[in-house]
Amino acid sequence: MKFTITTILTLTSTVLAAPGLETRTACTFGTYRCTNPNTGIEICDVTNNWQLVGACPNGTVCTNLPQNGYTLPFCTNPPATPTPTPKAAKRNGRGPSPGEKCSTAGQYSCFGPYAIQVCDTQNVLQFVGDCPAKSHCEYLNGIPYCVANY
Repeated sequence: MKFTITTILTLTSTVLAAPGLETRTACTFGTYRCTNPNTGIEICDVTNNWQLVGACPNGTVCTNLPQNGYTLPFCTNPPATPTPTPKAAKRNGRGPSPGEKCSTAGQYSCFGPYAIQVCDTQNVLQFVGDCPAKSHCEYLNGIPYCVANY
């Protein structure tokens, strides 16, 4: 009897320890990730299983973003699809004008040689201001500045 119990316990522990028999996706407790597809956020629970924290609101997607030295999942607006500005919209080399559509919210650009504009959160160009007298708009490292005329 003692031999039988020892044999059963040994076989049971061997089967439980056999690699490849576990069906769950192991993870590290307390870590977060985006679901697949990127429609929500999951957390690894105390039993090393992924659990849904919540779905992203309609119109948003889960994106991994840097935060305080870590990369964490956040529900964000999907990236805007850049749309090329039609050549007809360029007026005398000034480029697109305030009120016209733009593709990258927060991006500043020269509005002609003497002014600056910005793409707002609705992807519409907004006039920022004219350059001061005796200056012009020029790009320095890809950012528009009003610089002194020489």
